[in-house]
Amino acid sequence: MTKENQLFSKKYLQDGDFFVAIERIKIKHKLFRVIAYKLATGDTAITTRQMAVSVKKPSYAAPQFMRKMGVEPIRVQMPNRSVTDMISISIVTAFWKSLNESGEGNPLTKIGQKYLDEYLTESEYVSGC
Repeated sequence: MTKENQLFSKKYLQDGDFFVAIERIKIKHKLFRVIAYKLATGDTAITTRQMAVSVKKPSYAAPQFMRKMGVEPIRVQMPNRSVTDMISISIVTAFWKSLNESGEGNPLTKIGQKYLDEYLTESEYVSGC
């Protein structure tokens, strides 16, 4: 498990703990649009709901994939003070890639995978400078 994904392991947080979203990030291209959030830890995450809905997949598909991967969402306090479940964009990218490779993808999963891969690459480059 990578350092980033340790946040999303089953044992990392205690009940009642949550992270704080500090920045809203819009990732969009033509018909594809997803809102990600930079957390106070420096990680970037997307709501578990957006993981499926943003690519027109049923809402049960994302939790199914997370169980298969052995990760759980983290609780994040949003800028409006609400608390929601979020997942690392690297897991979201893996989900969309899995859909694409299994033939269950669609144009949105393909575009999403491409743009999140680019975002991750840019983020790694910027943090490495």
